[in-house]
Amino acid sequence: MTDSSRRPNLETILFVLAVFLAFALRLLRLGEVPLSDDEARWAMQAFDFTKGLHPVIGPQPAYVLLTALVFYVLQASNFTARLVPALAGAVLVFAPLFFRDRLGNKVALVLSFVLALEPGLLALSRQAGSPIMVFSAFVFAWGFWRAGNLRGAGIMAGIALLSGPALWPGLVGLAIASFIAPRLFPAPEQESSDTEKKPLFDRQQLITAGSYALGTYLAIGSLFLLATPGGLSAGLASLPAYLGGWAPGSEGVSGLYLLVALVVYEFLAVALAIIALVRGIRQQDQLVIFLGLWLAVALAIALLYPSRQVADLIWVLIPLWLLAALEFVRYLNPIRGNVWETVGMTALTIAILIFALFNFLTIAISPMDMSAVVRNIGPIGLTNAQVYWSVVIGSLLLLGASVALVGYGWSMDVAYQGSTWGLLIAFVFYTMSASLAAADLRTRPSQELWSPSPETIQAEALLNQMNDLSRWDKGVAGVLDVFVSGLDSPALHWALRDWNVTYSTAPTLTGTPSFVISSTDQLSTPELSKAYRGQEFVWRGYPDWNSFLPSDWLRWSMSHKVPEGQDKIILWTRSDIFVDAKSLQP
Repeated sequence: MTDSSRRPNLETILFVLAVFLAFALRLLRLGEVPLSDDEARWAMQAFDFTKGLHPVIGPQPAYVLLTALVFYVLQASNFTARLVPALAGAVLVFAPLFFRDRLGNKVALVLSFVLALEPGLLALSRQAGSPIMVFSAFVFAWGFWRAGNLRGAGIMAGIALLSGPALWPGLVGLAIASFIAPRLFPAPEQESSDTEKKPLFDRQQLITAGSYALGTYLAIGSLFLLATPGGLSAGLASLPAYLGGWAPGSEGVSGLYLLVALVVYEFLAVALAIIALVRGIRQQDQLVIFLGLWLAVALAIALLYPSRQVADLIWVLIPLWLLAALEFVRYLNPIRGNVWETVGMTALTIAILIFALFNFLTIAISPMDMSAVVRNIGPIGLTNAQVYWSVVIGSLLLLGASVALVGYGWSMDVAYQGSTWGLLIAFVFYTMSASLAAADLRTRPSQELWSPSPETIQAEALLNQMNDLSRWDKGVAGVLDVFVSGLDSPALHWALRDWNVTYSTAPTLTGTPSFVISSTDQLSTPELSKAYRGQEFVWRGYPDWNSFLPSDWLRWSMSHKVPEGQDKIILWTRSDIFVDAKSLQP
């Protein structure tokens, strides 16, 4: 009785911890990083809507209109621009509760922590206009449907239809996997007969859920009749927008980026999923086989899509982490005797892995060119790089020998369980580190494959400079007039949203505004050089992924640092605004 009463309490405590982590990691320092151009395009649509400008809404009306509502209630800022995606990503931690009957309590609890900490989902939850709203609405629609809550399923389906083109590859991938799986790997006769008796879709259920989906689509698409019909038509535009990405000549990132992102950010999931697939195929596990097919189809769609982005991997993450969670819980068994010996084996495994990691970091972060390698010969005729590689390989061999010796001379249970736990603990911490990097929560900025490119660099410094000069001249921040010459940057529009700004596509100056913002190509026009003083700012940063060699990818996997190309702008300030100019006036 004591054990049965403790277990629900422990599971409840762990689930509450997962919920806390999910919300904390998504809201912490959410507005610290400036909005990129991609994020600012969506945020500006919401902001313009609050100003009554009737902007043309893109094919993500759910984000635009709900964020506009947030701007109405709160204040437009980087934080509030990302708040709706952050909440959509955080509530995913509750989704495994709908699938406990199929997965079991342990797997559902592990999945809750996965959805709270997973690098890709965490990164996308902290980006304005990301596919996370589609993902979350889709998962909850599925969960509500399984639970028999047709109203909830319909509401979530309506939100998913309004959340953008990312819905369609998810639906297509799941439909293809569902079609292929029973034909390639038919279920046993008893299970198939049970399935035939209980159809997946009932006509009356579809009507009920569909009516709520339509009502949600109309209510949110029109923002409860506050918006123009543009939101409703924008929702319908998501399918053409996705199909347009298949057109010849569509620009997307290299498929290599998607594969590298899977290996670097999802290494633990990939390793566990492979083990789960091998085991499941041998045991003819229908759930594992279906998830494997879904994983393969989702990855193929993401790689084949001409307009692919790393964010398209979001649909790969569902089957990937489901497989990983199913395998992970197999190792969470209580220690079978020899407790301290098992703990010691776990500690030894972690210590050897840390030692190997430090040597691997030396190789990855400090790569040497061939001339340096030839000059730096070690004491036994090996290059420095070879010495470090030898230490890494030797450490792993030592770990293998230690496991074998403990298993042979002590206990196979101690050797197996201790080494397995040590490996899992080490790679769980690695995954958490990758999550902090992907979410831009490290103390130093890093370049991430999940982040939209180009990134905005010195928006805060630009605004601080302008506000200081405005306070000096007028006593109030943000009241001087601004002229933007020949620049097209949604992130700049967002940064200057509260200023009195005139935009000109031509690189010419009109009048004598207090501030002029131009590209560095306009360094010395007569008007500017005579009456203005200029200061240069780095506006955009372009990570140079295309020039990467294998050694560069190795270095980035550890340091998350990439050489960047930069776009610079100049803030020209009228000379009579400065302190020294005013002091000379009578």
